[in-house]
Amino acid sequence: MTQLDSNDLIASDPLSLRSKNDTFISYSRKDKTFVEQLVAKFHQADREPWIDWDDIYKGEDWWQSIQRGIEGSDNFVFVISPDSVTSEVCRNEVDYAAQLNKRFLPLLWREGFDQSKLHPSIAQHNWIFCRESDDIGRVFQELVEALDTDLDHVRTHTRLILRSLEWKNRGQDNSYLLRGIDLDDAQHWLSQGIHKTPKPTDDQIAYINTSIEARFAAIKARQQAKWIVVLTTVIANLAFVTGGLYSIYWNINKIAQNQISQSMESTLNATLAGIDGDEFEKLTQVELLPGQDEPNNNPLYQRHQAWLKTVHEIAPEAFPSTYIVETDNNKLIAIGDIYRMVDVYQEYAVPYKAVVPEKYITPEVWEGLENISLDLSPNKEYIDESWVAIYEPIRNSAGEVVGGLGLDYESTYWTDLQDAIRRVMVIAGSIAFIWLVISSWLILKATQPFSEPLQERWTSPKTWLTSPMHRNRVK
Repeated sequence: MTQLDSNDLIASDPLSLRSKNDTFISYSRKDKTFVEQLVAKFHQADREPWIDWDDIYKGEDWWQSIQRGIEGSDNFVFVISPDSVTSEVCRNEVDYAAQLNKRFLPLLWREGFDQSKLHPSIAQHNWIFCRESDDIGRVFQELVEALDTDLDHVRTHTRLILRSLEWKNRGQDNSYLLRGIDLDDAQHWLSQGIHKTPKPTDDQIAYINTSIEARFAAIKARQQAKWIVVLTTVIANLAFVTGGLYSIYWNINKIAQNQISQSMESTLNATLAGIDGDEFEKLTQVELLPGQDEPNNNPLYQRHQAWLKTVHEIAPEAFPSTYIVETDNNKLIAIGDIYRMVDVYQEYAVPYKAVVPEKYITPEVWEGLENISLDLSPNKEYIDESWVAIYEPIRNSAGEVVGGLGLDYESTYWTDLQDAIRRVMVIAGSIAFIWLVISSWLILKATQPFSEPLQERWTSPKTWLTSPMHRNRVK
């Protein structure tokens, strides 16, 4: 048997680039003496081949141990001899290595076997001749050079076999998938190493593809979560801004309404102060002479109308009028009316002691016979304008209600102020909307993932994973 010298082995790569078991040695027990010397020389060259007498522990399932040894080794060295060619165990080892697309390095040790019985994976590879007649120095240099060819590719192949098998044996649990730089490296390996030996296995391809899909699913989930955060924030901000603006508008509107109400009530009280209740009660009893629409010659009527005119001159926006209730048929009867004295409105005046038309009467008019009543809902049927009004009862010296006093105001007195408030609120709303857009954009930028390298390379994982070119290249 050929003796092996330590100088015959060349260790050309640093230990940091090699697996613990960079070579699995498959052999027949009848060739053990040669293999022991071979293993010794591997050790002298700082290499750790997997060999069954060192790497199978007592009580351990020997076939599972062999499978793990093949899985974790970068290369599969098969010692060819008549005994190994016919060994069922050796054939099973070759079958499993072929299933994993391991790189085969057949080492011819002894001839004299039936070529037809060689395993196809051994027959189709170039052999390294290590017979007793061969130059051992050249043989082992050739072997080491073969072991170190495409070392990164082979080592990644081994690593991905282990990772893909672990993932598969764990029920394809996503927590065992490739991520980050590991996945980037695996993609690069799969794309760049498709023409190299060993070829990727179906399990490796499925493992990498599933990892890519999981990455895109994670990216999509992050994007969805990002948009949910953005939309939720935008909606919350919109609701907050809208609610805030509405609250501000409502409060300003309420304040303005209170100020107008106070102003109208102040004018009403001043008007009422100039009306003597007892004298007004007597005025309501004055009868018209035949052919008269107004008791113009009656001093009570003259003083009453003169006072209403004075009020209108002092507060031109106010149009005072007085009325009583006809108890028999529950109708409102007009007494004093500034419209009779204002040229532009004379055609709408209600004659003295005429029934007030229904279109002029609102619930607030009736309420004004008992308490101060304010109507800030413009009555659009009131002549050709919209009006707001305030009413209060007229009482005699005994405190009895003898009639009602009303002040009409053109609705612009109120609506102009409302319009001014709305204009201010539109400006405020526009500013708030602009800020909402800016803040939403800032939130969107803040929630943008720092790096999405896969998304930059391929916009769709299915496009890359299922393309005919890709499938043909990796199969």
